[in-house]
Amino acid sequence: MQSRRRPGLLAVVAVSFAAAALAQTLTMPKVDLDYDKEVDFSAFKTYSWKDPIAAAKDPQMHTRIIWYVDRELEKKGLTKKPEGGDLLVRYYAKAHQGYKGTPTQEQSYLSGAAGQLTTSVDFSKVVEGTLLIEIQRASDGKAVWRAGSGYGTIDKKRLDADTARAVRLLLSKYPPPKP
Repeated sequence: MQSRRRPGLLAVVAVSFAAAALAQTLTMPKVDLDYDKEVDFSAFKTYSWKDPIAAAKDPQMHTRIIWYVDRELEKKGLTKKPEGGDLLVRYYAKAHQGYKGTPTQEQSYLSGAAGQLTTSVDFSKVVEGTLLIEIQRASDGKAVWRAGSGYGTIDKKRLDADTARAVRLLLSKYPPPKP
């Protein structure tokens, strides 16, 4: 019995894997980092919150961001003070509705003929957001560290986990590397 080879099957599998890898790469959020290279971040031991200019409109989201930032800064060795900390921390948050497309591919074969590859895209509404965390030196109010990122799609069922991941990603850049 002779095995029948499907034309282009290997190419379709390779393209599918490449598309999946590219999609994974594109969804990884990019962190924009800016900091004062002259500042010795090891000198800072405490922080206090400063009112955000663009706080999350949803009070639960505001509380969630504050809570996760507190946890991450605590892991970095900083102690929260109600007022009078070495650093002032604030965040900027913005969210809007967007669309996400999910592609699917199908291949069909006709006996004795080449196959046909079709692609379709299903669109769904998603929430897209931007989060920026800024740390200022309390003595002069000068911003000494800032990190921001747009996080593409937020699944409302995973809002808490996505917020935690975004805060963790940004604060993974604090303290910055020594020049």
